[in-house]
Amino acid sequence: MISVPLQFISKKKFKITLNKKDFKISLKFFICIQNYSHFSKKTRSVIIIMLLKMLPMFSLDFPKLYLILYKSLHLNILVFSFDSILDVNGAFCKITGYSKDELIGLKLSDIVSQESQEKVKILENKLFRKEKFDSSERIKFVKKDKSSLEILSYFKSFSYKEQNLGLLIGQDITYEEKYKVLFQTLKSLNQLINQTTSETELFRKACQLFLQNLNLKLVWIGIPDRKNIKPLYVYGEDNEYLSNIKISLDESLPEGRGPTAQAFISGKIIINPDSRINPQFLPWKEKALEKGYLSSCAIPLKKGDQIVAVLNLYSSEPYFFDETLEPLLEEIQNNLSFALDKIEKIRNGLLTITAISNAKNWIIITDDKGYILNINDIVCQETGYPKEKLIGKHVSFLDDPENLIKIKDKLKETILERKERYKDIFVKRTKDNQKIILKQEIIPVKLINDTVNYVVLGTNITEELKLWDKIEKLKTQDLFTGLLNLEGFSRKVEEVLKILKTEGLLILLDIWGTSYINKVYGLETGNKLIKRIASLLKGAFKNNALIGRTAGDEFGIFLYNIKGTGTSEIVNLIKNFEKPFKIDTHEINVQINLGCSLYPLDGDNFKILFEKASISLNESKNKGPGRIVFFTKELENKLNSLLKAEKLIIKALEEELFIFHYQPYFFTSDLKLAGFEALVRIKENEKIYYPGEFIDYLEDHSEILFKFEEKGLEKIIKQIEIWKKPISFNLSAQSLQNTPFIRKLIKLNEDIAKNLIIEITERNLIKILELAINNLNYLKSKNPHIKVAIDDFGTGYASFSYLKNLLVDLVKIDISFIKDITKDEKEKNLVKGIIDLCHNLGFKTIAEGVETEVQYKILKELGCDKVQGFYFSKPLPPEEISRNFEVAN
Repeated sequence: MISVPLQFISKKKFKITLNKKDFKISLKFFICIQNYSHFSKKTRSVIIIMLLKMLPMFSLDFPKLYLILYKSLHLNILVFSFDSILDVNGAFCKITGYSKDELIGLKLSDIVSQESQEKVKILENKLFRKEKFDSSERIKFVKKDKSSLEILSYFKSFSYKEQNLGLLIGQDITYEEKYKVLFQTLKSLNQLINQTTSETELFRKACQLFLQNLNLKLVWIGIPDRKNIKPLYVYGEDNEYLSNIKISLDESLPEGRGPTAQAFISGKIIINPDSRINPQFLPWKEKALEKGYLSSCAIPLKKGDQIVAVLNLYSSEPYFFDETLEPLLEEIQNNLSFALDKIEKIRNGLLTITAISNAKNWIIITDDKGYILNINDIVCQETGYPKEKLIGKHVSFLDDPENLIKIKDKLKETILERKERYKDIFVKRTKDNQKIILKQEIIPVKLINDTVNYVVLGTNITEELKLWDKIEKLKTQDLFTGLLNLEGFSRKVEEVLKILKTEGLLILLDIWGTSYINKVYGLETGNKLIKRIASLLKGAFKNNALIGRTAGDEFGIFLYNIKGTGTSEIVNLIKNFEKPFKIDTHEINVQINLGCSLYPLDGDNFKILFEKASISLNESKNKGPGRIVFFTKELENKLNSLLKAEKLIIKALEEELFIFHYQPYFFTSDLKLAGFEALVRIKENEKIYYPGEFIDYLEDHSEILFKFEEKGLEKIIKQIEIWKKPISFNLSAQSLQNTPFIRKLIKLNEDIAKNLIIEITERNLIKILELAINNLNYLKSKNPHIKVAIDDFGTGYASFSYLKNLLVDLVKIDISFIKDITKDEKEKNLVKGIIDLCHNLGFKTIAEGVETEVQYKILKELGCDKVQGFYFSKPLPPEEISRNFEVAN
C-alpha cells in the first residue's frame, strides 16, 4: 500500500469537549497522535475511540481514508464484501492471531461470536443488496485461539471498481470492557465488605458476586487441609470436578505446582491464561477441558501476615485472565484480606475509631460528669439531632424522663458510687419526640490521669420489640377465633391469680359431637359454628372473665371475683345453648359438657386448676352430653394416679425399666406349645408394676406410647430370634395411624415376620374402623408373613360384619365368654357360634382365660384351635420360659 501525505487530509476542524473545556481539533491531529508511542495505552484508546466516533463527521471517501489508516499501529482495518474478507491490516491480524492469508476468503460473520452474528449478517445482506450503511457497533470477534475479542467498529459502505464493499475501522476495547466489569465488581465487593461481619457470609456472597458479574464457569475458595488444599465454598458448574482432583501443597509433586498451590505457597496472584497449553496446569488439564475451564486465576487471601485461603476464578474463555488485569485482581486480593482482618478485629473486640463511627449500634463517650464528648453517626441518624447539637449536652438529654426516674437510683449507685458497669433497658426520645428502646450498657473507663470517662453502648431494639410483640401475639392468640390460645389463656390466668383476692372458677367447655356436625353439615359449617360460639362466649361475660380456645372444640373460661361456686354464671352460660344456632340455612342444636375447678379450693396455679378441670371434663363426657362435673375427692385420686403413672412411665423410658412377661398358649388338640403373648410390665428395683397402674396414661399420650411400642418391638424381635417361636404383641389403635411404625413392620425379614403376631383389641379397632381396615390390609399386602389377631373379641361391637373386610389370621375370644361356659348353655352356644363364624371366614381361634380342665375340654369339643390361661401357665419372665418350655435355646 502507498501512504498519503497529510496535506491531502481534510483540514476541517470540529469542536470537542475535554474536562469541561472546548477544543477545536482536526482529523490530521488524530491521525498524528494515534501512533504516538509516548502515550499510555489507556490515553491512546481514548483518543482512538473519539476518532472513531468523529469519523462520520469528516467528508472522506475511499480510498483516501483507507490509505491514511491502513498502516495504523492501533486501528484495525478490514475490507469485506457480502461473502468474503478482501483485505486486512497488520493491526487486525495481530490482535486476532490470524495471518492475512487465513482471513482473506472467509466471511466476516465466520470470525464473529454468536451474539454478534445478527449485526454482521445485516451488513453483509446490505452489501449484497447494494445498500449503503454508515454506523458504529460493538462487535465480539473470536480469535484464532478461540478467546473472545470486543472491537468498537466503525462500518462504512463504499464502491470500488463497480463492487459494493464495506470498510471496518475498529479499536480493541476488550481490555476496557473487561476492566469496566471488573471495576464494577470491585465496587460491589466493597459494598459487600462494608455490610458483612462474618467470614462465612463474606466468602459465600463474594463467590456469588464474582460468578454472576464476571460470567464465570466456576468460583471456589480453598483452605489448607494438612498437605492439600480442600474446597470450602464452591459456586457454579462444578459437576464433581473438585471432588475428582487433588491439589497438593508439596511442591515436589506436579499437583503442588499449579495455580492454587503456588498462590498459597508464594502469596502471589497466579494466572493460568490458557488451560490448553499451560504446562503448570497439566495434572488437571483433561478434566478442566471437559468442563470448559479454559483460563483461571488463583488469588491468595491473607489474615494479618498469614495466607489463610485461596480464591479461584475459572472462565470458559482462554486469556480471560492476563497480566493487564493484575492491578484489579490485586485490589480484590487487598480488599478481601482487609475484610478478613476487619472481621477478625471485630471478633476480638479491637474496634478502631473508624469502626466506631460506622458501627450500627449506639456509641456515646462522655466525661466524668456525663457530658457528651463524642458520638457515632448512628446516634444522629436515629435521633434526628446533628452531631454538633449533641456534643456538650448531658447524656440524659436523650433520655425519656419517665423511664429515667425509674432507674435513676440504681444507675447512680452502680455508676457514680461503685464505678461498675451498668446494663438496663433505656427509653430515648428523638428530635420529633418518638420513642426509641435501647438495650444499653454504661462502662466506666479509667484514664491515665485517674479521671473517669464513660462509654455508652446501645442496641436499638425498638423494631425487635415490635416484632416480638407480633410473635407473642401469634404465640398466644388463636387466629381462627381471635380468642386466646391455650398458652395465652394460661399466661393471662396466671397473671390474674397473682393479684386475685377472691374466689375464681375455671370452666372447660366441650362441644359434644363436633365430628358428627362436620359430617352432617360439612366442615365449613362446623368451622362457622366454632367461630359463632367463640363470639357468643366473648359477649356472655363482661369484665370478670378470661376466655380462650384450649383445643379444637374446647373452650376455657376463667371467672374471677365470683361468689361461691359461680352457679349463677354457669346457669347463664348454659342458657346461651338452649336455642339452636342458625348457620347459613341450617339450625344446629348444640350440646355441651362442662368440667370445673375452683380457686383456691382445688389449686393455686393454672397448671393444677387446668389438670383438675380436664379430669372433670373427661368425667362429664363419659356420662354423656349436657353434663356438668366439678372436681371431687374421687377425681383427685384419679388425677394422682395419672400423675404417678406419668412419672413412672417417663422414668421407665429413660432407664429402660419396661420388661415383658410371656404367657404361653397351646394347640387345643394335643396341648403342644403354639406360642406366647408378650405382656408388658415395669420393673423398678424388685418391684413389678402391672399394666393396670400405667396403661391408661400410656394410651392417652400417643407420643410416649409410640416410643414405648418402638422399644417394645425391638425387645420382641430379639426374643423371637432366640426362641424361634411365635410371639404376639399388643398394638394400640394410634399406632395403626403411625406411618413410620407401620413402615418398620413392613421391613421386617421373613424369619421374624412369620413369628410376629400383632394384636389389636376390638374396642380400639372400632374407634378407627375404616382406617384400621385400610392400614392393616396394607400391612398384610406388603408383608404377608406378619399375622394379625383381634383381641378381646365380642366385647366391643354389636356387628361382626366388619370381619369380612379384614385380613385377620386369629381371633381371641374374650375371657368374659369363657368363664361361664360350664354353667350357661347359652354362653356355650355363643362361643360355638363365634368359633364356627371364624372358621367359616378362614380365621383361627384362641380362647383366653382358661382356668379349669372342664373349660378346656368344652373348648376342645367346640373345635377352638388354641387355648391360653392360668390353667396352663401364668405369664412368666423369659428366663423361666427357657427353663420350663421347649424353646430354641
